[in-house]
Amino acid sequence: MTCLDHHLHRLDRDLRGVPANHGLAEPKASRACPACLRRSALIAALAPAIEQRSLHRRDLLALLALSNEQLLLAATNVGNPHGVSRRRSVSLSLPPPIPTEQVPTAICRHDPSGEGYPEALAQLDCAPAVLYGTCTTERLRELLCGPTVAILGSRDYSSYARRIAFELARDLARAGVTVISGVNEGLEGVAHHGALHAGGSTIAVMAGSPDRAHRAHHDPLHRRILAHGAAVSELPPGFIARQGWPFIASQRIIAALAGLVVVVEAAGRSCTLLTTQIAAEIGHDVAVVPGRVTDPGGVWLLELLRDGAHPVGNARDVLELIGDDWSSGGARTGRSPPAGPLTRPARSA
Repeated sequence: MTCLDHHLHRLDRDLRGVPANHGLAEPKASRACPACLRRSALIAALAPAIEQRSLHRRDLLALLALSNEQLLLAATNVGNPHGVSRRRSVSLSLPPPIPTEQVPTAICRHDPSGEGYPEALAQLDCAPAVLYGTCTTERLRELLCGPTVAILGSRDYSSYARRIAFELARDLARAGVTVISGVNEGLEGVAHHGALHAGGSTIAVMAGSPDRAHRAHHDPLHRRILAHGAAVSELPPGFIARQGWPFIASQRIIAALAGLVVVVEAAGRSCTLLTTQIAAEIGHDVAVVPGRVTDPGGVWLLELLRDGAHPVGNARDVLELIGDDWSSGGARTGRSPPAGPLTRPARSA
């Protein structure tokens, strides 16, 4: 068996393990086209191979922008040109994932209504083929049609950062803002708790199947998010994120769905750096809660401020920032990136 045959044989085996419908007898309707659904299944099947590449964050996004055949070639690191036809047959033979009762929404850029797939997300060269959601398409559109703010920060955080993130999310939710974040051990989870405490809505951007919490102890928070908001992901129902790269890739979704990204406290090597870069590149604003330069990541936050990020200290500051943009629809459609260093690729992501 050649190296190419070995990789494709293993891929064939992995594809048989991609869940299609969670055992439901009758699948729900989907607005995503079969080609985009198969693309999402292909990325799910290639997840272990992508992880083995140990790619730099920007290189990972470049990989996700490749066509199916190029992705198969790059992810498996196989350079045999005679395998092109087989790679094509593998990608075309994938069963398209089927939306489930728990994940009823699957939308792609080819939605004929033009109302489902977020416009800012479509701007990305590496835009996800499909966005899966735990709510209906109409509910997701409702959550995204008003002001949206992402609140991000470190997994290891200070008591000061925890209080700021909680109060910021709580007060923004009270003002009708949809809070967006991932779900991790750190300030992202704190932000969801703050918004839900106020009776508001949040969107959790997941690295795996949107209906599954990343860890068992996240499950209570995840259930509350699903009850009062939604969870979304580019990966199909049933996919479990056992690799690190889906968490990195999810940052581009956070950046695109949020009209404003607020960084509370973050180390310079965190994924937050990538999120702020992508947000600025698509014309979304970035804000920073100033902290001490002696704190971990404090110098990096200072650099963000110097590069054009807005300093904010509370929800009122954030509401003043997004007020004009949302009244004119700017954050929804994505404005031209502001001039300044913040739109340039940072020193190291």
